[in-house]
Amino acid sequence: MKMCLWLNVKIKEKKKNKEYIIEEETLNIASEPIAIYLPSSFVKNNVLDNIAQNSKELFAKVMTITGLTIKILSENIFEITPKTFIKYKNNETKIPSRIAELAIELSTLYELGNVVFGSSAVFNQWLDKENPFFNNNKPAQYLNTSTGIHLIYEELKRIEFGATA
Repeated sequence: MKMCLWLNVKIKEKKKNKEYIIEEETLNIASEPIAIYLPSSFVKNNVLDNIAQNSKELFAKVMTITGLTIKILSENIFEITPKTFIKYKNNETKIPSRIAELAIELSTLYELGNVVFGSSAVFNQWLDKENPFFNNNKPAQYLNTSTGIHLIYEELKRIEFGATA
């Protein structure tokens, strides 16, 4: 950025205006905190509506929408045994809030993934391929945390709107 500065300088009792040009280079830096901004629809429509569901309905929905097996869902995503997963699915045991929250978020993620890719099978293929956005890791390995699910959700939103670069 160039700035002009006018100074009055006395030279031999006469006033003259001299132009001094001061050149400054500035660096523009965005200084926002790192945060994940989720659309309100992610929370309002999907999480709040599903909190009241019992575990049988919730796990049945997760199994249907994801197309994943009990073994994959229990061991890789919820990090529980298949036997415990079946107890939750059959409503025999109260589901812990962490697992219920993860199930609701996973359901929400797959709803968007099925819209973007057309089916859960194609979405699962995308999840199992290395992706530069995830440091050349498979997105599926991030499905076991809320933060990971939110990162995948945001990437799906970018894909949906064609902003992948």
